[in-house]
Amino acid sequence: MILRQIECARMTEFRPLRILIANICLDGRTGTEILTREIAIALQQDGHSPIVYAQQLGPIADEIRSRGIPVTDDIRTVTGEIDLIHGHHSPVTATAIARFPNSPAIFFAHDFVSWHSVPPHLPAIRRYVAVDETVADLLRYQSGIPLEKICLLLNSVDLNRFRPGPELPPKPKRALAFAKNHQHLQAVRNACMAREIEVDFIGGAVGNITDEPEKLLPEYDLVFASALSAIEAMACGRAVIVCDGRGLAGLARPQNWQSWRRLNFGLRTLQREVTSDALIAEIDLYNGAEACAVGERTRAEASLKEWVRECQSIYADVLREHRSVPPSPANSSAAMATYLQAWLPRQGLAWPWMKERDELIAQIGRLRSDLAPLQTPGLYSLGIEARPEHFFRFSGFSLIEQWGVWTDGELASIEMSLASDAVPKAIELTLMPFINEEHPSMTVDLFVNGSLVSKRAFQHIPAATSQITGPAERWRVPLTAPVTAGGTLWLAFRIDAPCAPSAVGISNDPRRLGVGLISINLSA
Repeated sequence: MILRQIECARMTEFRPLRILIANICLDGRTGTEILTREIAIALQQDGHSPIVYAQQLGPIADEIRSRGIPVTDDIRTVTGEIDLIHGHHSPVTATAIARFPNSPAIFFAHDFVSWHSVPPHLPAIRRYVAVDETVADLLRYQSGIPLEKICLLLNSVDLNRFRPGPELPPKPKRALAFAKNHQHLQAVRNACMAREIEVDFIGGAVGNITDEPEKLLPEYDLVFASALSAIEAMACGRAVIVCDGRGLAGLARPQNWQSWRRLNFGLRTLQREVTSDALIAEIDLYNGAEACAVGERTRAEASLKEWVRECQSIYADVLREHRSVPPSPANSSAAMATYLQAWLPRQGLAWPWMKERDELIAQIGRLRSDLAPLQTPGLYSLGIEARPEHFFRFSGFSLIEQWGVWTDGELASIEMSLASDAVPKAIELTLMPFINEEHPSMTVDLFVNGSLVSKRAFQHIPAATSQITGPAERWRVPLTAPVTAGGTLWLAFRIDAPCAPSAVGISNDPRRLGVGLISINLSA
């Protein structure tokens, strides 16, 4: 691919800049939110005056403010002149350009999946920066951005945060899997089980988000991740199998590192199906010396410090170009009108993404009808070999394990579809509560189709209770709430005091466990 590369010449004469950084939100822990924080702090350290604008604020906004950097969710509060707009997402970038029409802008394209990442066509945007070659191609061939406006600036990692961990063992003992999506998680669990590797899961798909991944990564030998998370794990010297719910690339090795890096260890590398057997084959390629070599190269070629230096070189190019050939006010206002016409709500034709939304809603509707109906009477195991996902839809639960599945948090629910020939008169749950000496009691409310039908208190009994959990118990409940043949049965659990094993010194498991469900028995 022919692509204009970034010239990294330093500015000959330093001039501090007022830079407005625009990100769609700062209320989570996504990649662009973390990047916004890192850029703002780095620019401040280099003597510039960053200001951050986002539509929703949260903990990361507070972290940025704690460094003395202004953060706002109202563009009207930003006054004075802005030298340059650094935009990550279309709506906020366009808003910033409308507020400061005389300032040049740079749009950083991170993906083409999110609706808010569609690059806006506005004359004020002098450069479109792609995080990898895939995005660069999409900018050029899908969005029609001229080649001379496209720059490639590969993702980087803060080497001061992500430091090398201890030397890797001959064989991996502990693994960490990132779960920004969920389709790969069972295969990861099965593969690790086959190779006797203890695996933990982290990410939005499992409801376990960490503020400090740099502290977790060095504790593991093997990491399953993609994109920026994979790069961060490599910087910590961990062996990394590049995968997520979209597909599998494989084990990052010296011979594939360069080509995969130019693709951001992302979608274009994930060309294989994620299966247990495929992951086992990649685990068997584990080599501590190779992982160390990959880590050293990552630290040498993917540092945030160098990224910021190159970013400031782009700033300098854009400012010189903007001063030499300012955009026509008439062209700028016409382009903004075209942008608003496409994006603002209106009667008649739907917004560009509404068709996709309707298609997704239809797909979800079809998926919701795909549960296999339960027969009455019938005993159904929730262990992984019974494939309970074919009969039950889980919410608020952790991953399915060999024996069953844990609730994770205060609320959890199970949806099931009943066969049309019989209605269960009672339901019996076999479960084990997460109680022990350090966490001796727990109360659980059980709801059926929205009605509270039973409450149960579990108490630690030293003579009968294992170190980790209480013994398996049966909880039988008559179904007095309205239940119809061929209908849907919902069970919901409200746990008053879920507890993480890490909080009581049992393990490093951060899940907030309540009850572990082993089986469900429907009786006539």
